[in-house]
Amino acid sequence: MVSGPSFAPADAVPARGGDLLDVVAGLDRQINQLSALRALALDLARKEHLARAAGQAATRADAEVSSVARFDSAVLAQRSFRAEVAALLTISERAAENLIAVSGLLASALPATTAALGRGDISWRHATIMVDQTAGLDPAPMAGLEQKVLESAERLTPPKFARMLRKTREQLHPETIVARHTTALDERGVTLDDDRDGMSSLTIRAGSVHLHAILNRLTTAARALNGPLEERTLDQRRADILTHVLLAHVDGEAFGVVPDQWDDENFVHWYRGITAEVTITVPVLTLLGHNNTPATLDGWVPIDPVTARRLTAGAKSFLRILTHPETGAVLSVGRTRYTVPPDLRRHLQIRDLTCRFPGCSMPAERSDIDHTHDWALGGETDHTNLAHLCRNHHTLKGNTPWKVTQTGDGSGVLTWTTPTGRTYRTHPQTPTQTHETA
Repeated sequence: MVSGPSFAPADAVPARGGDLLDVVAGLDRQINQLSALRALALDLARKEHLARAAGQAATRADAEVSSVARFDSAVLAQRSFRAEVAALLTISERAAENLIAVSGLLASALPATTAALGRGDISWRHATIMVDQTAGLDPAPMAGLEQKVLESAERLTPPKFARMLRKTREQLHPETIVARHTTALDERGVTLDDDRDGMSSLTIRAGSVHLHAILNRLTTAARALNGPLEERTLDQRRADILTHVLLAHVDGEAFGVVPDQWDDENFVHWYRGITAEVTITVPVLTLLGHNNTPATLDGWVPIDPVTARRLTAGAKSFLRILTHPETGAVLSVGRTRYTVPPDLRRHLQIRDLTCRFPGCSMPAERSDIDHTHDWALGGETDHTNLAHLCRNHHTLKGNTPWKVTQTGDGSGVLTWTTPTGRTYRTHPQTPTQTHETA
């Protein structure tokens, strides 16, 4: 790792006194300028990578190669570049894809915005808002929108700039909002972000009308629960109602807000049949109440012992996982030899938890089990030669210059080499230790 220059707060004090806020403003302007340079450099790197990949594909191909194969090579080259940027900057591939896209639009389609960012007049957040709101526009209306609103970016905060930009966009967009909304609905989805202290955030992206209606219904139900003995805030009641509704039964008790008298019988039947499934790992001393070591949810989210004991008490079945009392290393999943495929698969899921490509968080149960050293080339079906890869990264490993090796000591550590020669190591989420019996 390259070490940066040392820094102390006193270094920021101007030599001749002055206002430290001027120093902050100057540094902020430099950050904006560097953001513009990063965007231009990243877009140039993308073009060079794709050109190099196309040249390599051309040397391997001939006139008999189908257009579909050439298209697949181009798509794989883009995926490979996205993966390398994500590994290089230690960000998710989704974040890398977004950064690459924003940089490309700034470099090629929004010259005035890029120039303002390069001067430090606007922030990176202002620039990304401009990219987001001009996406999908033809060059002429895009340039018109940029020219009309850019000067306002220097005096407006990002949220106010976004509101003004959305309103102006509607006036200039050649396509009706009906058609655009129909297309935008394809982006709907749900994401989960884990936080500290056993808390997480669930984000829903869907139609504005539906989400506003959901919030209104939650608010109405929450206000109906208000009373002299109610200690929860309105937000807390809304969160509790949503949790009860989606899980149908929480803490052994059914919640009566939904379904109501206006819901049809099919919905009521579906609602009553909802069940929740969670995977938790509880240290045995915590389970017995001898200490308060946190349990883990889905392999990495710490949860409090009280919740863990309550969930365990209602569990219908258990999977026995023996762990070292100090290191937490997995010693066994019920077998001492991993010769039966189901046992080996279970061991690998416990060890990996996610796809083992750098930065990927796809759960192991939704990923492939890959032979690190290919089976066709003599690789064995052994835990020292197997690891989970999601379908996307499994494809990259087999069809692009990305390479991977695995240590043979059973630790499951993978070393990845990128097409440009950089190396990254990924470690199992659960450190493993194999014990053989005589």
